[in-house]
Amino acid sequence: MPTLTCPQCSTTIEPADVNVATDVAFCRSCSKAFSLSSTVADRALSSLGLSRTPRQPIDISNPPKGAWFHDLGSEFRFGASTRSFMALFLVPFMLVWSGGSIGGIYGSQINSGKFDLMLSLFGIPFLLGSIFFWAITLMSIWGKVEITIRGDEGTVFSGVGHIGRRKHFKCSDITIVREELQRTQKSSYHEVILEGATRIKFGSMLNEERRYFIMEVMRTMVAPAPH
Repeated sequence: MPTLTCPQCSTTIEPADVNVATDVAFCRSCSKAFSLSSTVADRALSSLGLSRTPRQPIDISNPPKGAWFHDLGSEFRFGASTRSFMALFLVPFMLVWSGGSIGGIYGSQINSGKFDLMLSLFGIPFLLGSIFFWAITLMSIWGKVEITIRGDEGTVFSGVGHIGRRKHFKCSDITIVREELQRTQKSSYHEVILEGATRIKFGSMLNEERRYFIMEVMRTMVAPAPH
């Protein structure tokens, strides 16, 4: 395994302090955990005479547009809207999709008063597809990602209003907070990753500025430790 050094203090990292499976390396000299893949990527760019454009430090008192940070005394609550111009495309598309497919398959049965089992079964994939894409559409209009931290307990909420998905974690369990590029056959997107007792992923619908704000606030909220 090539020699790995800490990006902060340049101390050589021992193999025992590297966890490839969770993408975490720990420096005992400065007591910091960092992303293994990001460090390797930076080294590769450096060998080519290149470097990543550094991001500006965040100011929690001045969040980017569409993001927020609230100190409520007993808890911290911060997050960002997933509102996107993509809604301008998704809304008319979904009206046509759901109106044509669902209306044509199930609406015709309701109007005629006759139930067609085969036609209803044929329409199930269209119904499930409509539910999935309408969820994305609503997230692009009114959605949000919000993290609540009370003591050592944390919750990541992704949804619309009070309806959505909640993922729970303990701050003391988090070893590293990082960003990860996800690729599919047709697209790619970034997510915020919390590495700990369980791996939590969120924020795929956030724009880069809001996602970076949430990620950096999370880093100030947790104290990474070796696992």
